Amino acid sequence: MKQLKLLAVTSAICLITVFAFIFFRTVPVSRLWKGYQVVYVKTQTVTEPQLARILEENGCRNVVSKSSQRIPVISNFSPVQVQNSTSYLSRRDVFFHDETNTAFVFYVPEGQDAALSRALTAINSLKNTQAGTDGSASFPWGSPIVCIVFAIVCLVFAKNKLTFAASAFFMVCFSFSRPLYTVSAAVCLSLYGFFMFQKIWGRRAFAAGLASPLFAICLLSPVLLLFLSAPLSALFYTLSLLAAFSAVLLVDVVKSMYAERYEHYRFNPVMIRSARFIPLVEKKEVKVILLLILSVIIMLLLSFAGSRLASVTVDTSRPALPSPVVGKTALPDLDDFMNWSWNTITFPYRRLTDDIPQVPVDGDSVSMPVYEETGGRIVQKEETAFVFNSGFRNKVFDTVRDLNYPALEKMMLRQGKDARYSYARGGTSSGERFGTILLFLFLLFPAGIILYFVVIKRGYGISF
Repeated sequence: MKQLKLLAVTSAICLITVFAFIFFRTVPVSRLWKGYQVVYVKTQTVTEPQLARILEENGCRNVVSKSSQRIPVISNFSPVQVQNSTSYLSRRDVFFHDETNTAFVFYVPEGQDAALSRALTAINSLKNTQAGTDGSASFPWGSPIVCIVFAIVCLVFAKNKLTFAASAFFMVCFSFSRPLYTVSAAVCLSLYGFFMFQKIWGRRAFAAGLASPLFAICLLSPVLLLFLSAPLSALFYTLSLLAAFSAVLLVDVVKSMYAERYEHYRFNPVMIRSARFIPLVEKKEVKVILLLILSVIIMLLLSFAGSRLASVTVDTSRPALPSPVVGKTALPDLDDFMNWSWNTITFPYRRLTDDIPQVPVDGDSVSMPVYEETGGRIVQKEETAFVFNSGFRNKVFDTVRDLNYPALEKMMLRQGKDARYSYARGGTSSGERFGTILLFLFLLFPAGIILYFVVIKRGYGISF
């Protein structure tokens, strides 16, 4: 009865994990803007406010559009100021059209794929109207294939092949469900953890052997690292880890039930050495660790190559859209916004006859006269009201973050304070947060294992 319960529980965990991998699978999508998907609409019959309303009616929230913009920074003493054609407020409208001014442009925060799909269907059903997005999905086969190759090599060297294969199956499936480079690096590290695990599984003092720091490094540390990149990846890694252990138990239960029913008189050998006396790292298996290092290096190279290839990809069917770029700029940026903010805020403190400084520099200041009584006389003094410095800029950025509408400046701030903008057709792959740093950390783990056992601890007889 106990075996049947264990069989049911482990089977359920494995099935739930498989269904989760299928239904919640993801494919990296190229994006022009970090955190946003760009929607362009070519139409001869619908206005921009009507299109914004269609997006909202279909569930798209906090859409950055021309009709939703307001004045981001105002002066309490002069809230209404004349804006000429060279003002930032006038120039920022270019973000809501393509390069040829034939398409409206909207920015939808990521994570609203279903709502955006409904909205695009509704917009494309209108007469003389065509809508599209900057996103283009392509499955990166490289990283999951590296995981498969490394799993096969581990299987070849494994003594308890069935145990390793059962655990490796779910880890490899995880790499296909979320084909991200950090995920694949975590999978390779965990595969090496299960490679060591199969050595001690079923032996006496198994729990004591499992307490080795090597298992924490290979199986548990990826949870923390993936959480830094994407909490959802850490969650699914934990689920795949649970399914891998469940699969090992499931195989063990099935073997035990089969032996009880059909092999009553068969001799069952018992492993003499306990888990504490089994070396987790052996000389002949150093090449497995070296292959693990090579696998993570390949992830790094694929990551660099993928981002560079994506950045130069050109889709001629897509109009040139506003985008963060490296190099020549054609659109206003946060520096222009900051200069405009300085001129707007300091306007009441300047004489009407004074020239307006279009490009303030650090240290520029404005002052206002104050009067106080000194020795029975009214004396005028100049009091500094504002200084153009990092403190002023930070206050303006805090004001932008607190805006209660989907401001273009909020979206620009998310791209980085030093971002520059122009028109582009090709997008960069949706990046993993701290992806390069995390891959280097994943690389340090196997390198540290070799350093420890080869250079520091020669008790296992490993040497070059």
